[in-house]
Parts: sequence; structure tokens; C-alpha cells
Amino acid sequence: MVIKARNNHLRFRNTVPAIFLISCSSIIGSCKKKINYNLPTENKIVVLAEITAGDTAYIPLTRSIVAGSGNIIQFEKLNDATVTITGQNGTQYQLYYNSTPSFNDVPAAVYSHPDTFHSNTNYTLQVSHPDYGQVTAFAHIPSPVTIMNVETEENTFHGKNVLDFDFSLKDNSNEENFYIFEAVKQLVHVAHYFYWQGVQYDYDTQTGFDLYNELDDQGYDIPVLKDTIPTGKYLRLHVYTSDIRTDNSFIGTLDSSFRRIFLKDSLFNGQDYSTRYSIVRDHFASGSPEEKGIVLIRIRSVDESLYRYLLESEKYKTQFGRFPVLQLNSPEGNIQGGFGVFGGSVKQEWKFYYDILE
Repeated sequence: MVIKARNNHLRFRNTVPAIFLISCSSIIGSCKKKINYNLPTENKIVVLAEITAGDTAYIPLTRSIVAGSGNIIQFEKLNDATVTITGQNGTQYQLYYNSTPSFNDVPAAVYSHPDTFHSNTNYTLQVSHPDYGQVTAFAHIPSPVTIMNVETEENTFHGKNVLDFDFSLKDNSNEENFYIFEAVKQLVHVAHYFYWQGVQYDYDTQTGFDLYNELDDQGYDIPVLKDTIPTGKYLRLHVYTSDIRTDNSFIGTLDSSFRRIFLKDSLFNGQDYSTRYSIVRDHFASGSPEEKGIVLIRIRSVDESLYRYLLESEKYKTQFGRFPVLQLNSPEGNIQGGFGVFGGSVKQEWKFYYDILE
């Protein structure tokens, strides 16, 4: 196992499918589901986006479609909108529909811009459409988060094999901070290739495989190279906490697993804070090529809107099945004139390699 810590950030385009699907399910239980509460009465623009310091802009957009009596909600890509983001210094960025194949599996139209976002900065999103009007939202990217004294240990928790992740936060006293701890497994594709007469050939294709064997039969000793390519697909890993100061203690019993751990700094503002969360190792190593990947452990400092939206999503997932549907509430976002959330974050990330990537 190799562990690598990173203080910089992954491209947000790799997280677009994950956050959209998770947020979509948190709004209505699934992207197409019969429900009877908090339903819109007209079609609206839906924004489900997180902007991260150091990353470029990738904003997924869709629209809700209310059908029949209003008990069915569906989502449809919105690829003809006008999208702009404005920084607090007045700089405005025009985002354009991104039709690259990497977004084919994303259940939303993705709008992008190459400039990167900055920490401790406010941003305004504006989306306009001739049929569905205009929506606006505001996001704040917090100051960088400092993590110290990181230690990991394989352990068991309530009969589950886990990886304990111990660390200390150096909290910023100049702002109210909202922290999210989580872990995902980013699926990867291992590409094999070789060079012949200055040309690169794909060993994984039938044509490349045949050429390689033909050259091998002729006595040429040609090395097969490999490249591990991260995909935009993720498996969310369940996590545990025993920290009673987390907001998870108000969601349900801490004997249960969660998708994320939520912690506000209201009880330790400006002080160092030590804690631990445990990641279930069920999917760390896989015998299936389709589930091979890199385990990512993340600590994020997010703005209040994103924190509350994801916390409400976690509550909904925990409560679903225990309470009558009419007593449940879908997450309330910050999209004025539409649905969803537009939030800001900074993060630190650690990589763990359990799968043999060959």
C-alpha cells in the first residue's frame, strides 16, 4: 500500500458526476421517483455545483420536469443556457457548454471555464434561459484549512474492517468554519501502449495487440507501457465517527455509518481540534477490474450553504424508511429562482493505493 498526501486539488470535472448524482438523489430519493412532498409546481432550473479553490469551473445544469399530477419529477439536461460567474472583484467569466466525451455519462449539461477559483473569495453564479427564466446563487470559498498530526491505522469498528484516520485541525479564528470529512474510491482505467517507429499504439485494442505480437514474432523486444487514468466515476465509502461534537450525533446513533462526517467550529473556534473518523474498507481492494481505483480521504472546509445542504441530504438518507414520507423534507438549497445548491470549498486530500493497478 502506498500513501500520498496532497495539499493541492483534483480537477472538479472529475467530481461533477459524483456531486450531481448524490445531490440528485438527495432532492427526491432518485432522479425519477413518485413522491408526495415539497414538490415544485412548475419546471425550474436545477444547479448542483461545488467550486473549489485551485480548480477550474465546471457547473452541471439541468431542469426539473413536473409531469402529470405533479407526483413525478424528472431531470433533463439544459444545454442552451447562458452561464456567468462573477468574482468579488468584479471579474466576470462566461461559461460555455462542454460537449467533450468525458461528460457523456453526466446526467446534466456541464458548463466550464479554464480560470481557477481562489480561497477566501466570494462568487456569484447567474444562469439565464429563455424558457425557464433566471437563477442566481452566491458561494464563499473559505480560507485554506491546515491539517496536522495525521496518523492512519487499520482497525475494526462494530465488526467492520476500517482504516482509522486521526488528525488535528488548526481552526481559523477569523471566520465561522464548516468541515466535512469523507472518503471515496475514484475508479481508474489502466491503459497499455507501446511505441513502434516513433508512433504510439494502443496495446488494449485488437489492432495494437496484433501488431505487437507480429513484431514480437519477428524478434523485436518492445516494452509495453502502462498509464493509470483516473475516471469521473466514484464509489462513496461509508464512514464512522465516535465524536459527539459532530453534527452526525444529531442525525442518528453514532453506531451507524454515514456518507460524510459534519463538524462546525462553534465549540472550538480558533483552537486546534483533534478527532478521528474511520473508513469502511469493504471496497478498498477489488478483484474486479471495473472497481479498481484509488482511495481518496478528504477533509474539506465548505461554506454554510453547501454544509447545510449536504447535512440535510444526510439526514434524509438516515430518516428515509423510518418516518412517513410526509414528515420528511428534501434539502433546501440557495438557488434563487430554482433548485439545488451552489457552494464553495477548500480541501486537502490523501491517496491510498490498495488495488494492484496493472
